[in-house]
Amino acid sequence: MIKDQLNENIIQGGPLIYLNWLAENKGQDILRTCEYPLFTDAHITGELTEGYGPYKFINPVPLCHKPALIQLGIVLRIGYYFESRNPDLTKTNTEFYHGGGLTDEIAALGSLALGIRLKSGDLIRSFEPNIDPFGRPYAYDQQANPMLVVSHRHRGLRLPRVVGSHSLTELTPLSALLTISLKNIIALIKAARLYQDALWIAESEPALSWIMLVSALETGAAQWRKDQESPIDRLEVSKPKLVELLRKTGIPELPEKVAYLIADSLGAKKKFIDFVIEFMPNAPEKRPPEWIQLDWSKSSMKKILSKIYDYRSKALHGGTPFPGPMCEPPVYLDKTWEAYSERPIGLAAGMAGGTWVGKDIPLLLHTFEYIVRGTLLNWWKSIAKYSSYDVRPS
Repeated sequence: MIKDQLNENIIQGGPLIYLNWLAENKGQDILRTCEYPLFTDAHITGELTEGYGPYKFINPVPLCHKPALIQLGIVLRIGYYFESRNPDLTKTNTEFYHGGGLTDEIAALGSLALGIRLKSGDLIRSFEPNIDPFGRPYAYDQQANPMLVVSHRHRGLRLPRVVGSHSLTELTPLSALLTISLKNIIALIKAARLYQDALWIAESEPALSWIMLVSALETGAAQWRKDQESPIDRLEVSKPKLVELLRKTGIPELPEKVAYLIADSLGAKKKFIDFVIEFMPNAPEKRPPEWIQLDWSKSSMKKILSKIYDYRSKALHGGTPFPGPMCEPPVYLDKTWEAYSERPIGLAAGMAGGTWVGKDIPLLLHTFEYIVRGTLLNWWKSIAKYSSYDVRPS
C-alpha cells in the first residue's frame, strides 16, 4: 500500500531521511550500518528498533538526569541503503536545503515529535560488510558535544516542559514519513529544524527563540496554504483589482505568471494566524489557577497571534526584541498548582527600559512553545496519508 502511495514523490532528489528510507523500502541492498549519539537534557524512556525502516533508536540508559545536563540520551543506528549522488553544480538549487544532513533531519523531527532538546553528534561506530562484525569505533571527525547555556538558573528554566521523562513511543508520527508528499516532507523538516534550534537557545536568548518559533509556524503555514489554494486563487483573493488589470492587458497567462512570482508574500500574517487556528492543540490537561491561565478561545487566540506576529516583525525589521516579560521563566507559586503559569503575572510590567500593560504581554515563551509544537504535530498528522496515531502534545 505504501509503495503505491510513493509513486507521486520525486525520486531524483529529496531529504536524505526520505531517500534512504525509500531505498530500503524498495529492497535495495544495505551498504553499511552506522551509529550516532543523540544528545539531550531530557530523561528518555523506552526503545524503538522496529517500525522505522532503516532507523533504530537505542536507549543507552544514562543514570544521571538533571535539568540542563546535556548527555547521550539515544543511540541512533542507521542502515544506509542510499548512496548520495554528485550534485548538479551548473545551477543553484535550494529546494531541499535546510543546512544539515541525514542525522540532523532525524534529530530535528525527533525533537519536534518528543518535545525535547535533541541534537546529533558525529559517527561513533560503523559496521561495514565483510569487516569486523562487532563494528569499528570512530572518533576522527568528533566535534564538541552540544552545550546548553542557562541564564537565571536560580529562577528555573524558561522551557520546563522539555526536560523530565519523555518516552520514545512519542516518535510515532515519524513512522508515517513515507506516506507524506515530498514537498510536505521538506517543509516539515525545515519547520522542525527551526523548532529544534529555538529550544536550544531558549534558555540563553529567549527573544531569538520567539522569532524562530514564529518562523517554524510560518514554514508550515506556507506549505499548507500552497496545498489549499493555487497562486492565482491567492492573488484573486488578496488583490482582485490587480488580477483585473492583468487580465485587461490581454497577455496570455500573465495573471498566472505574476501570481506565481508573488503568491508566497500575500497575506503572510493572515496565513500565519489561519494555520495556527486550524491546527492549534487543545489546552494542556494540567493548568495553573484560572487567574494566570491563557484564554484558549479562538477569538482570543487570534488577537494574541496577531500581536505575536507584530512583535516578530518589529524584531526583524526594527530591532525591537520581544517583550522581556514574555521571555521570563514561568512561575510555580504554590504546591496546589497543577502547572506553571501560562502568562506573566501582574497588570503591567517594566524591565530593561521598556514598559508593557498586561494585554500587551499575553503569554510566556513556554506556553507559545506548547502551541507551536502542538500545531506542527497536528499538521504533521494531517499530511500523513495513512496516519493511525493520535497526536497529543505531552
